[in-house]
Amino acid sequence: MASLISAAEKTTLNGVMDDQHDTFARPVTVIKDPVKTVPTPSSSFNSIYGNAGATTPIVYTPQESTVDARIQYGGSFSEDYFAAAESPNQIKVYIPEGLVRMKIKASDYSSVSEAKRIKFDDQEFSIYSDFRGHGLFDTQFYTVMLKKLS
Repeated sequence: MASLISAAEKTTLNGVMDDQHDTFARPVTVIKDPVKTVPTPSSSFNSIYGNAGATTPIVYTPQESTVDARIQYGGSFSEDYFAAAESPNQIKVYIPEGLVRMKIKASDYSSVSEAKRIKFDDQEFSIYSDFRGHGLFDTQFYTVMLKKLS
């Protein structure tokens, strides 16, 4: 079946979406579980009877990376806002107060999906929802809701 949009036009439009993301995105820090490293125990360690003096502590190496994301904070809404016939939002998507919407590039999905915490604006957040794919012709971005950690 023929397409109304050529492959070159699709590439151009995807490039425009990337440019929009690059313009409005800002760096966020993604914190994952630390990597546990168990040093080689002493040769005098006996695993059957135990030998607390011969063990070595586990070393935890923090895992942090930085990705670019677009951030939208949720606001507080009064009842009048929801009851108004002329709501300012055409797509009727409301972000409750305390939640934050974060949009990342698809290439950063694997890094962010394993995150335990996400830091920006001197605050820490946890992932609150599932990831949702977005794009004009394929999945180019992912959106996820975050909840502030107190």
